Amino acid sequence: MDVETKLNQFREISEKISAYRLALTTLNWDSSTIAPKKGASYRNKMAALLSGELFSIETSPEFIALIDNLSAETLDDITTREVREIKKNLDKSRYIPKEVFIEYAQLTRDAENVWEAARDHEDYESFKPYLKKLIDMTKKVVSYRKDDRPVYEQLIDDFETGITIADYDVFFNKLKAEIVPFLHKIISKKIEQPAWLRQNVSIEQQRQVVEVLMEYLNYDKGSGYIGESAHPFSSHFSVHDNRVTVRYLEDMFTSSIFALIHEVGHATYNGQVDEAYQGRAIADSMTYGMHESQSRLYENMLGRSKAFWSSIYPKVQAIVNNLKDISLDDFILGVNHVELSLIRIEADELTYPLHIMIRYEIEQGLFNGTLDVEGLDKVWSDKYEEYLGIRPPHNGLGILQDIHWSGGAFGYFPTYALGSAYSAQWMSAMRKEIDVDQCLKNNDFKSVNDWLKNNVHRHGGVYQPNELLLSVTGEPFNPQYYIEYLKQKYSQLFEVSE
Repeated sequence: MDVETKLNQFREISEKISAYRLALTTLNWDSSTIAPKKGASYRNKMAALLSGELFSIETSPEFIALIDNLSAETLDDITTREVREIKKNLDKSRYIPKEVFIEYAQLTRDAENVWEAARDHEDYESFKPYLKKLIDMTKKVVSYRKDDRPVYEQLIDDFETGITIADYDVFFNKLKAEIVPFLHKIISKKIEQPAWLRQNVSIEQQRQVVEVLMEYLNYDKGSGYIGESAHPFSSHFSVHDNRVTVRYLEDMFTSSIFALIHEVGHATYNGQVDEAYQGRAIADSMTYGMHESQSRLYENMLGRSKAFWSSIYPKVQAIVNNLKDISLDDFILGVNHVELSLIRIEADELTYPLHIMIRYEIEQGLFNGTLDVEGLDKVWSDKYEEYLGIRPPHNGLGILQDIHWSGGAFGYFPTYALGSAYSAQWMSAMRKEIDVDQCLKNNDFKSVNDWLKNNVHRHGGVYQPNELLLSVTGEPFNPQYYIEYLKQKYSQLFEVSE
């Protein structure tokens, strides 16, 4: 069989794989947004069966042989990288029995429903057996791989290729050494949270603000949609279909604002991938740290800056009565307020890495045998008390606050901190080529999107993070950009020395 015939077969199977993934993405979106809760059990069973069929295609002898053969062929650079990525993922899944894969897919769907109810009722005990089974099933699934590395080392690599536990340990230790003392300087000033941040704002007013932000961010309704869910997320259907969700809290109205900006960062990344890659694995095989670098850049480095709000703040004031007498400068101080808080997704930039470190340490313990699900809620609370000096009053604000473990996404959390650090390096490079602040003041977010598209987004998953960072910024990953960004920003905002 000649190379062109192999490539044609590869594209045909790839298109079928894309069709199944689109169907499952649609089911997942529906389940997390508008689907009736009573239909969850049957819906989860059907989705698990669909996942099993997809698994059969992806691990079929025909496809495995095709990928193995193409791996030995001389192909163009893009296809070579694509085949290499597929082979890497195949090597993780090809030996898993189909019935085990379906059981795991069913478990993650059922566990998410249980988690949501447990969180609402502050009931860790009801989620605990599912968490135990998720950990055990994850270990079982990973055991089928031909890989001798510890389980958590492999899980870390699943979400961020090339990063090891040792790399994360160095990164987090550097943050502890440089950011934690700086954080204490700010906390010691005992700056009170502005009262307007906690005043009630109706959901209808928040929806109007979201509309203003959509337009400003160039989030096109023709290729995007905003839904509501228990935990904000972004879903990629195709280059021209990228949807986001928010959660509206009347007593914390900025939550929906920054959730939207964050998720639009994800959606814009997917929506600006080269259209020629549509339907191919490289269209959405970016690492999780890379994806988080875009959402965190949008949410924090852009979205919490004075320049971002300078042109649209009057529109927001006209909608939100509570902001009528709040100046732009006071608004910026408010949305960058630093405090020791319980909820990760609501945390300020300075304390955010501490939330991630807690989850990272717990995950390591769960997979190296030093921690167990029994009493894990107490371990979580103890770590919050140790790192942040506060203790959750109940498990809904503690161990049950995040959706990730219910989906079996162990190893995902560290990419949030890593992505934040990547984003500082991207921002530094972008500022050298365009006047970012002036673009924002001029209501010209398109120029920001265009720079990111040309330098980062269009490549999709073709390049690994360090390759792209080196190409665009002139150096590999350097966390010092992140540390300097945080110190400079917050020393200016709150008049403290670095």
